[in-house]
Amino acid sequence: MSARWAKALASVALGALAFCLTTPSLAEGRLDAFRRLRAEGLAAAKAGDMAAAQARVSEAVTMMPSHPGAILLLARLKAADDPAGAVALLARHAAMGLTHNASADPALKALTDRPDYAAVAPQVEANRRPVGALKPVADFAEAVLAESVAFDARTGRLLVSQIRARRIVAIDKDGKVSDLTAPADDVWGVFGIAIDPKRRILWALTAATPQARGVAAADLGATALLRIDLDTGKVLSRHAPPADGTKRQLGDLTVGPDGAVYASNSLGREIWRLEPGAKALDRLVSSPELGSPQGLAQAADGKHLLVADYSSGLHVIDLASGAVTPVAIPPDVTLLGVDGLTRAGQTLIAVQNGVAPQRLLRLWPTPDGQRLTRVETLAASLPDLDEPTSGAMRGDDFVFVARSQWTDFGDDGLKTAKPKAARVMGIAIPR
Repeated sequence: MSARWAKALASVALGALAFCLTTPSLAEGRLDAFRRLRAEGLAAAKAGDMAAAQARVSEAVTMMPSHPGAILLLARLKAADDPAGAVALLARHAAMGLTHNASADPALKALTDRPDYAAVAPQVEANRRPVGALKPVADFAEAVLAESVAFDARTGRLLVSQIRARRIVAIDKDGKVSDLTAPADDVWGVFGIAIDPKRRILWALTAATPQARGVAAADLGATALLRIDLDTGKVLSRHAPPADGTKRQLGDLTVGPDGAVYASNSLGREIWRLEPGAKALDRLVSSPELGSPQGLAQAADGKHLLVADYSSGLHVIDLASGAVTPVAIPPDVTLLGVDGLTRAGQTLIAVQNGVAPQRLLRLWPTPDGQRLTRVETLAASLPDLDEPTSGAMRGDDFVFVARSQWTDFGDDGLKTAKPKAARVMGIAIPR
């Protein structure tokens, strides 16, 4: 998980826990209840009441059965007095395509000598093997903190947003890199970007974070949606959420076929919308089910919006009612820790950087987005997948930020003197 999300989720978790402890359980959302049960389980374990700890965390896992961290936590709690149950949980974790070094985990190490674990170990090893082949597109040698990619089909240019460098760069067909936008007082770190090709508009999300170079202290915490001329790079208008005391960082966005723009507040709960021709953002939803909403994509029916929540998985929003519902997924799949979400025909490409191994997934949703019928791993356990973030389709290729440089940044900014180059890479998506 990147430093960005670690900080955001810690803040959200504390807020959610405080909410849960002061609100009747009937008013709890699924995510709030999950966090409360997990916290109660940890507290019980610390107090030596292992029966209560197992009971609480087991309830949490029942509530969010695809949560890898909770599954491992319950396995640790069961390891001493229910080793068979603990091994079954490790098998469940491995069946999701994930890895964990049980032999280096003090609570789980003894399980690796059991005969029933012998059936789990080969799956874990298989999950460590490289999957997929990436092809290089562009490198940025300096510390830029790359975040998002968009593709302009008319000109053939790739656009890449940069948080530390506070700009959007264009890469032409010959690989030449030039600035589309330059750092400015009212353009902070640039996060998600998306193109409206019909109107020749580039939409970009900007936020004044410590990772963005030279941001004024007075601006820290500010965020906005920018409307940019796709051909000239001129900022045509900016649209900020209300200054009502709520902490916000608009991070990911998508553009609907009618030109409506949807943006997620990665610090929790909110999806914002800018209707075509509107000057002010309106809040589409504020839901306790969304702990850290990230990538967005419109469902094929045009009536629903899919949102990847880093802390609770994939959800679907009814655009008419605002109802937020978890997407039904196969039992051997986890979609926690997904950052970017991009439409590729009738499928979606998910960039999942919050699990081990980090990976690219292809999802097959129903037209209304309520259910996934299939999930396929496109790339995993590759050295170039180093805090990947998001991308865009360019023909039959998914082009994305494979190495963002988030591992070189902390909560207060750059922490590595000479970071490795940020990398944009591509992968072929079969038709």
